[in-house]
Amino acid sequence: MNRFFKIALLCLLIISMVSCSSENSSSYVLEKAKERRESQDEKTLFRDFFKNDEKAENQNKIVNIEEKNEVTEEFFDRSFKLVFFGDSLTQGVGDESGKGGFTSSVKDYYEGKPYIDNVSITNLGVRGNRTNHLLKRLEDPEVQEALAEADVIFMTVGGNDLMKVIRENFLDLNFSLFDKEQKLYADRLDSVIGEVRTHNDSSRLYLVGLFNPFYQFFQEIDEMNQVVTNWNETTISVLDEYPNTAYVPIQDIFVDPEVNLLDDDQFHPNQKGYELIGSNIISEIMRFNEESTTDEMLEE
Repeated sequence: MNRFFKIALLCLLIISMVSCSSENSSSYVLEKAKERRESQDEKTLFRDFFKNDEKAENQNKIVNIEEKNEVTEEFFDRSFKLVFFGDSLTQGVGDESGKGGFTSSVKDYYEGKPYIDNVSITNLGVRGNRTNHLLKRLEDPEVQEALAEADVIFMTVGGNDLMKVIRENFLDLNFSLFDKEQKLYADRLDSVIGEVRTHNDSSRLYLVGLFNPFYQFFQEIDEMNQVVTNWNETTISVLDEYPNTAYVPIQDIFVDPEVNLLDDDQFHPNQKGYELIGSNIISEIMRFNEESTTDEMLEE
C-alpha cells in the first residue's frame, strides 16, 4: 500500500510537473507569438511609415515638376530687339534690294545665334538727319520707348553735319571751317549719346563712322579724306566717355574699291556697299564681345 501510494504520488507529481511544464510551455509560446505579432505590427507600421514617407516625397517631386512646368514663357524669353537710329545710312537709302541696307546683315547675324529665337528690328533712320535732328527726335515718346526696350542699339550720324559745311561753303572751303564745325559736332553728338543713355543706360551701342563719298571721283583731293578722318576721330573721342559703346570704321571700304559701291546718286552706298558696312559692323560686334569681361557678357 505504501508502495502504491508512493507510485501514485510519483505519478501525480510527474503529471503535475508535465502539466506545469506544458502550461509554462504554452504560456511561453503564446508570449513569443504575442511578441512576434507585436514585432510584426511594428515592422508593418515602420514599412507603412516609410512607404508613406516615400509616397509623400514622390508627391512633392511631382508637385515640384508641375510647378516648374507652370513657369511663365516670359521667364525663358529668348527674343532680341535691335534698334537702328540715325540718318539715311540707317534708313538704307540706295539699297536697291529694299532690305534696309546693313540692318538685314546685322539681323541675320543675331538670328544665327543658338540662344536667340526671334530677332525684331525697329528702324528709326530718317534721310537728311543731322545731330540736331536726332536731339529733337529724342523728345518723341515712341523713339524713347523703342530705345528703352532695345537689347542693342546701332547709330549712324555725322555725314549730313559734314555735308552742311560743304554745301554752305562750297566756293570757299578750308580746314578752319571744318575744324570749327567739328567742335560743334562733337558737342551735339555728346548730347545725343547722353540723351540716348537716359532712356537706356545698359544696352550696347554701336556707332557707325563716316566715309568719303567723293573719293571715287576726286581722289586727288586728299584734304577731304583728312577731314573725314578728323571727324571720325572726334566721334571716337566722344564715345570714349561712355561705357559699353563701340565705334565701327567704314572709311577704308570706299577707298579704291574693286567694284562700284555707290548708288546712282553717287553719295549713298548701293547694296554691295551696305553689305560691306554690315560685315564691318559684325566684325566689331565679335571683337567687342571677345574683349568684354565676363560680367559684361552676362549683361548682354
